[in-house]
Amino acid sequence: MRLTLDTNVLVSAFISKNGQPAALLDAILLLPDARVILSEPILNEFEAVLSRAEVRARFQYSIEEVAEVIDQIERASIMVQITSNFRVVKADPSDDIVINTAWDGQADYIVSGDDHLKKLKKFRGVRIVTPASMLSIIGRKFGEFITGDL
Repeated sequence: MRLTLDTNVLVSAFISKNGQPAALLDAILLLPDARVILSEPILNEFEAVLSRAEVRARFQYSIEEVAEVIDQIERASIMVQITSNFRVVKADPSDDIVINTAWDGQADYIVSGDDHLKKLKKFRGVRIVTPASMLSIIGRKFGEFITGDL
């Protein structure tokens, strides 16, 4: 199972440790057959959002903590070079980075909370789902592994 995580999912996982995006990231990292597919532009956007002074002040974390999390995510992910140039999301072309990352990384899923991406539902065989939907899919597929019943 190969998953591309949208920046909004990564940000939510970082700032809300008890939410569904954080639970999803934890589950993905535990599963033997799950791989996170990311690209430099996604990580750069993640870093840019978390590096904003107002965001850091609101959630009380340092630049060093941001750098450490980015390093951990990068090491735990398959980083792909984007070579495709699909222009799919007319309302927000910056979302095309997620589509292109998923396509070039041969992802099975894009996990996003972004309305523009969610409306697509699928792109060339890559399913686009919310964190809650992905947790449900993982639960059905790997429930025994996650609950320790294996």
